[in-house]
This record gives sequence, C-alpha cells and structure tokens, in this order.
Amino acid sequence: MNVRNHIHLTGNLGSAPKTTTLKNGSQATEFSLATNEYFRDKDGKRQTRTQWHRVKAYGKLAELFDQYLERGSQVAIVGSMQYRRWVDKHEQVRTTAEVIAEEFTFLGAGKRGSAAAESSLVADPETGEVIAPKTQKRRSKNTAADELAA
Repeated sequence: MNVRNHIHLTGNLGSAPKTTTLKNGSQATEFSLATNEYFRDKDGKRQTRTQWHRVKAYGKLAELFDQYLERGSQVAIVGSMQYRRWVDKHEQVRTTAEVIAEEFTFLGAGKRGSAAAESSLVADPETGEVIAPKTQKRRSKNTAADELAA
C-alpha cells in the first residue's frame, strides 16, 4: 500500500502572511487559511461551516507568499500535515496541527492584483526552492457545493 501525507486545501487567507528569517538565513512564512463547507440543515436552509488551518511555507515559497498574498487572498495549497508539540505558559503540553505548503495556485487577486492569479508553483520539499513554475487555465468559479446550495 502506498501511503502518503498529502493535503489539498482551497480557501482565503484569514490573516496577512507573517514572515521571519530563520537562523540559516532562509525565510519562513505562516498564515491562517479559512475553508468553507456548504450544506443544508434539517430545515433545508443553507449553512456554512468554516474551518481554520495554520499554513507554513519555507524558502522561496515563503518569499512568494509574503510578496503576493494578503488577508482575503484566495489560494489553493498542496502540502503535508505536521503536528508540533509545545509547552504553554501554564506548563500544559499542547499540540498544533500545521500544513506545510509544497505548492500553491493563486486563485484570486493578492497584493499585485490579478496578474499573479492562476499561476502555480511547485517547491522542492527539501529546499523550498521553486522547481516547476507553470500556469493553469482558469477554472469555473462554480463548485459542486455552490450548485448544491443553490
């Protein structure tokens, strides 16, 4: 059986990317990403369930996120889940789930407007360097969830 830690999320940035420089001189960026799930309740009313995800990127991807994305930008992220344990100020052990971005697609206007939209970049998971820039055709903004909710 081929098992892989793989996650694909499409959503909107809930916060502006926060970028820091690591000890080795490379960049690290993190932001929150909101994803929505649409459904009908027992009375037939359309409901929205929003989930929040912590996303991190390193190297060139971190620089690109910082350069092009802002709060509200729509983006598709492909990466892996990572769980980190830490101790809070009350000496309680906490666990945080984070998505480590490996590639992304701009779906909506960011800091540079729609010129960057629809571009897709893939990063080397080891170095974070961009290894395969490409463009994608614009997809319809209608989703199956939107059609069900209509």
